[in-house]
Amino acid sequence: MKKTFFINEKRPHDSARKHVSGLADYTDDINEPNGTLHGAVGWSKQAHALIKKIDLSEVWKSEGVITVITTSDIPGRNDVGPVFNGDPIFPSKKVEFYGQPLFAVAATSTELARKAVLKAKIVFKILKPIITIKEALKKKNFVLKGKRIQRGKPTKVILKSKNFLKGNFTTGSQEHFYLEGQVAFVIPKEDKDLLVYSSTQHPSETQQIIAKMLNQKSNSVTVLVRRIGGGFGGKETNFLTSSICALLASKTDKPVKLRLDRDDDIIMTGKRHDFYSDFEVGFNDVGVIEGLKIKLASRCGMSADLSGAINERALLHIDNAYYLSNVQVQNYLCKTNTVSSTAFRGFGGNQGMMAIENIIDNIARYLEKDPAQVRKNNFYKKNSKNIKHYVYLQ
Repeated sequence: MKKTFFINEKRPHDSARKHVSGLADYTDDINEPNGTLHGAVGWSKQAHALIKKIDLSEVWKSEGVITVITTSDIPGRNDVGPVFNGDPIFPSKKVEFYGQPLFAVAATSTELARKAVLKAKIVFKILKPIITIKEALKKKNFVLKGKRIQRGKPTKVILKSKNFLKGNFTTGSQEHFYLEGQVAFVIPKEDKDLLVYSSTQHPSETQQIIAKMLNQKSNSVTVLVRRIGGGFGGKETNFLTSSICALLASKTDKPVKLRLDRDDDIIMTGKRHDFYSDFEVGFNDVGVIEGLKIKLASRCGMSADLSGAINERALLHIDNAYYLSNVQVQNYLCKTNTVSSTAFRGFGGNQGMMAIENIIDNIARYLEKDPAQVRKNNFYKKNSKNIKHYVYLQ
């Protein structure tokens, strides 16, 4: 008779013993063939500027340097945007965030590569950056047009409500801080084929991005992922590391490993979207929301990346467990001169739910009632009127 396993049975993770003993192989643990080179990335020390001149002569002369690559070395598509264009591997004319990659080197050791990139001499014409959500809202600087929800007549209902509150709420950004950071290891094969080991959550897209960058067929690029070492969304669309590594390997025809220094990793790569919301709410004496208006804005950074889907999920989770009979939510995807915000566990849903939970807490404090009871009073009920607000998405 086949044994039945129950949900609460303790089952070890397949690699648990290897993880805790240190025997698990991550991308950086892969044995390196003789002659393997090591990469490093030179990035912008300005958040918003025109590139007047890049002098890499001292970089080329630096000890151990085998090659240096810039935008002129890219034979195909100079963009790693997963959905929309706007994420150049190396910009040619303008930098749009502090930490944006400008060039990369391959050297005989990681230490020598990292020392070499510091010798670049770059002349900028400084432009004024937009850093915060409020600045972007004021200047109407957006990466995409946000969707909105309009249900009922919230403005009219709020004016008639016995109780009224308005305020704002923010949720901050967050770094993924993986066990193993952003790393790639690329080995050239025959006929310009590449074998790519990448710490990525999206190997198929990594293949497509690299192939388009090199102007090669997709089947000339093989991407292998044994284990990620932590992803949480931060390795879903960060194709810069693997693309730069592949370009270095293609140019030198040598195996190349690019493991970002942890500081560089945090500076160069995307994080969780921080959100800002303004709200106006009308409610009765037991805390039931009668009308609600919210302006929901996120800091998307210099490009769209996955912000369209993330902001939409925040919009669609704004009700959480509560029935909102009259609601208006306006959604803003703010373009700023910061690294592009990207996927992070929850993917916008938690930011939307936090906004409504903050409103419920404010109502409870205003009425001096138990927040748990105010929440129960606003729950969806078992009746035909309790239709989700999704159908009112515009």
